[in-house]
Amino acid sequence: MKTRFLWKKYFLAASALALGVAVFPSAARAEVVAVDCDVDPDWCKTAPIAFSHSDTLPIEWSFDTGWVPANSPLQVHLWAGVYATTRVSLKGALETSWPEALLLRAPGAPEGGLLSYHYGVELGAQAQLHVKIAGIPYDWVGDIPYIPQIDFQVEGEQVFDAWGWKPGATLASKTTPQTIIEVGLSDIISIPSVLVDGGLKVDVQMELAATYTTERIVVENAEGKSVAGGDITEEGGETKAEYLNGPSIDLDVHPEGHIDYDGIIHLIPGMWVEILGQNFAFDLVDIPISFPITETQWSFPKQRVHVPLPDVVLPKTEIDFGEIEVGQKSLESFSLWNAGEARAKVTIVSSSPELFPAWDPSLDIEPGVTADTAVRFMPRKNGPFEATLFIASNDPNDPVQEIVLKGVGFGGPVAPSQDISQESGCACRAAGGDAPTPASGGLALAALAGVAAFVRRVRKGGRG
Repeated sequence: MKTRFLWKKYFLAASALALGVAVFPSAARAEVVAVDCDVDPDWCKTAPIAFSHSDTLPIEWSFDTGWVPANSPLQVHLWAGVYATTRVSLKGALETSWPEALLLRAPGAPEGGLLSYHYGVELGAQAQLHVKIAGIPYDWVGDIPYIPQIDFQVEGEQVFDAWGWKPGATLASKTTPQTIIEVGLSDIISIPSVLVDGGLKVDVQMELAATYTTERIVVENAEGKSVAGGDITEEGGETKAEYLNGPSIDLDVHPEGHIDYDGIIHLIPGMWVEILGQNFAFDLVDIPISFPITETQWSFPKQRVHVPLPDVVLPKTEIDFGEIEVGQKSLESFSLWNAGEARAKVTIVSSSPELFPAWDPSLDIEPGVTADTAVRFMPRKNGPFEATLFIASNDPNDPVQEIVLKGVGFGGPVAPSQDISQESGCACRAAGGDAPTPASGGLALAALAGVAAFVRRVRKGGRG
């Protein structure tokens, strides 16, 4: 943290406002396009987001000490007003992942927060003297001659880890005492200088603190409605957005929080007088004046994030090979179109790989590209056969799609039939089974389960 002290003439609230607008502009709404995450880039996109907000309005606070110390022949009257400009900057990311469409996280950047302030004080002062020397009263009340408005300022800044969740980030500082008034009494009291000696001195010291706390990160869809999972309200928290279909999704995100102001102004006046050899004085005293605790709610400007997504489209949901001679092979092609804006990663698994093997076990399809692939039918015996071709991908809306496969084998050897006599006298015919064996289907489903497990690991992977 760094602290500076500035002394200027004619400090006005309007200049503080102008300074805040010129130096600390609010972040404008802009679109950021998400890119691949470092971990699992085909199932995760991340976009840098940054926010800045300044409060340039004066704190509605002032004080008046009245005449102090009470019942003293020598008194001062001090008053002041306080102004503040506070700025908070935050940096982090919006991370979108799936297949649980769509999981949203907002990790804050280490040292991605900046809290800074610029405080100023306007002061006014009077003094009065009421004494009687040798029966002669000496009375005087008047302004202490100094620059009418004095600007006593303190600036500081503090870096912290975004987002500044509870208990928040605090910036606190204390100035060294600064003399703002120092005059000789002969300059302000109309008494012959040979009879009067003395002076007046006033020091001021400030203790200042500002604490920023993020309460929530609001995520909305393009229509301005909160996402289904609500706001993110804690460090490491997450939410969810509904996603029906399409090549991308637009999200608006912004933090909301509050600033607490607190502090003390120390006024340290002192005065001494010597008249005709008689001394009247009081020592320097510390008059602490506390700020009332002020809480201000902050809502940062929205940041639009565009998240490219894969969108795998199947042109058909059924392939019928018709009749194929046993021992022969038939190849049927089909296409996969990636209508999205992000690369599609596709795995193709057949429920009956011995009868209907996939031509390409896996494919990477770039945005806007149509990939051609195929599936075979290789009947080993007569009869109708049916299976399912599973198209597993990183499409957040349709992670697993299906194509029904049909075909009939003919021309193969016919298994002889036989009668089985039972004790009951019933004769039953047992035919050779034409359905796929359970073993091949089980292996295919195990492979598909492996694909699903690979897809789901994105939630438990290295992103923490």
